[in-house]
Amino acid sequence: MVELAKNERIDYMYSDDLKIIQDKTAFSFSLDTLLLASAAKDVIHDRYKVADLCAGNCAATIYMAYFNRAKYDAIEIQDEAASQARRSVALNNMENRITVYQDNVRNAPQFLRKDSYDVVVVNPPYFKVPKGHEVNPDRKKAIARHEILINLEEIIEVASGLLKMKGKMFMVHRPERLGEIAYYCMKHDLSIKVVQPFVSHRGEDSNLVIVEAVKHTASDGLVLKDAIEVHAKNGDFLPRIQRIIRETPEDRKRHEQKEKYYFYVLLCRDGSFYGGFTNDLAHRLKMHNSGKGAKYTKARRPVKMIYHEEFDDKSLALKREYWFKHHTRKWKESFLRKHSAHF
Repeated sequence: MVELAKNERIDYMYSDDLKIIQDKTAFSFSLDTLLLASAAKDVIHDRYKVADLCAGNCAATIYMAYFNRAKYDAIEIQDEAASQARRSVALNNMENRITVYQDNVRNAPQFLRKDSYDVVVVNPPYFKVPKGHEVNPDRKKAIARHEILINLEEIIEVASGLLKMKGKMFMVHRPERLGEIAYYCMKHDLSIKVVQPFVSHRGEDSNLVIVEAVKHTASDGLVLKDAIEVHAKNGDFLPRIQRIIRETPEDRKRHEQKEKYYFYVLLCRDGSFYGGFTNDLAHRLKMHNSGKGAKYTKARRPVKMIYHEEFDDKSLALKREYWFKHHTRKWKESFLRKHSAHF
């Protein structure tokens, strides 16, 4: 069971299956986070490596990971947000695919491999801190909103350094800083290929842009998309935005109709653990106890199923099994206790 700190709550994001821990007194994830994640997820393949810079509580990373089988590294500098990110990842059983680092993004090249990422997503602080400018007195909010610990050029330089040749950076930002973004991208071997503006209502100026840039490619060929309208006249989100925010009933139905796969843990007669995967928990347990399930459990019967997780994809269940098996006994005990398994 994941513990919550004071002022924290668990919210749902996109699907009833996706959970995120948020602090009621700090910034919760917002629409720009989901717009960024939605844009990036469409180009991410299962074998990709993805980095999320300025990750906050990992809302964007968890959202993207829901749609693919890629491997993610997320970086967040603030203690509370990094803690929320790790616990949110655990809530969604994604610890084997998402690694959270607490550090300044500018230090990323010291612990992440350069020239190895297919996609980098960035939701950076939007505002500079001019001399004499008063920032939010709440330190957590000030760091999230203002370039106090890192600036725009430093973030773009790190993103470029992490990307493979032809890798893509997705950044959400304010349109008033688009000129700087373009300049720093060109300076650091990134060429902007797509700019997607968003407007609250048709006829208004854009208040948000998502920039897609490619590493080490020609600088021509930029596409400026038609602005996407966010709100209807009554203030509700328009259908296109609603589909990003919330899974549709049709998508949910397809999700529920998929064949389910399971990662499971058995407690053997000698007290050892056995991790496996199956598409039928009851049948698999019966096979283990009949001596036909696995060589390891045949000599350790009877066995008892003490934990399981459900997946829509066989490869995810297999990855989870592999991940569990390659940890120490002490780690497995800690993992099972955190998930309220009795042994």
